[in-house]
Amino acid sequence: MAITVQPVTENFAAEIGDIDLSKPLAPADFAAVKAAFAKYAVLIFPGQALSQDQHLDFARYFGPLETTIAVLRKDTQLRVPKEFADVSNLDHNNQVWGKDSRQRMFQLGNRLWHTDSSFKRLPALASLLYARAIPPIGGHTEFADERAAYDALPEAMKRRLDSLVAEHSIFNSRVHQFQRRGARRHAAGAASARSHHPGIGAQIALPCVPRGAHFRLRRGRRPRADR
Repeated sequence: MAITVQPVTENFAAEIGDIDLSKPLAPADFAAVKAAFAKYAVLIFPGQALSQDQHLDFARYFGPLETTIAVLRKDTQLRVPKEFADVSNLDHNNQVWGKDSRQRMFQLGNRLWHTDSSFKRLPALASLLYARAIPPIGGHTEFADERAAYDALPEAMKRRLDSLVAEHSIFNSRVHQFQRRGARRHAAGAASARSHHPGIGAQIALPCVPRGAHFRLRRGRRPRADR
């Protein structure tokens, strides 16, 4: 049976049915998933039960896996394999962090609007999220369509973006959680303020939300003017 695609809106977000991500995908099924991703950008796969290995196996269909930046910290042990970004409130012993935990403060930056991995030299093609514990209230993950945002810009603004370069830093999205900025050795990656997504085939405007995201400044311009 072929997979089903149920759009949430005409061009953004869709629910994928009649598919079991815990098993290897037939070429035709993955081609349909890839086509749906190109059109809708956000895909929801309800009712899945995945082990960590099965999660990673599905992710590999989209390309090589990233390694979490947490491996760069020598004072923290990983709770999950290094190919995962561990968005949780647990330490490596599965204990809830204390209120003043440095790791907890760092993770609070994830609540700001951002594009995953935009601060890396080679940003990710996609993020594959799998929730193992969901709170009964709150905790929503929200998405915005940057293709629609770019398309809605005036032509003059599009031309302006064409000539600009944005710098993204993981520390920019964390500095609001700490009194000190900390070292910058993992800091920045640079990209055009207007970016072409190879899988989606569309122009997008990288997010430049004040006090949010990894965006820091555009070279040669004042940060306040950029934002």
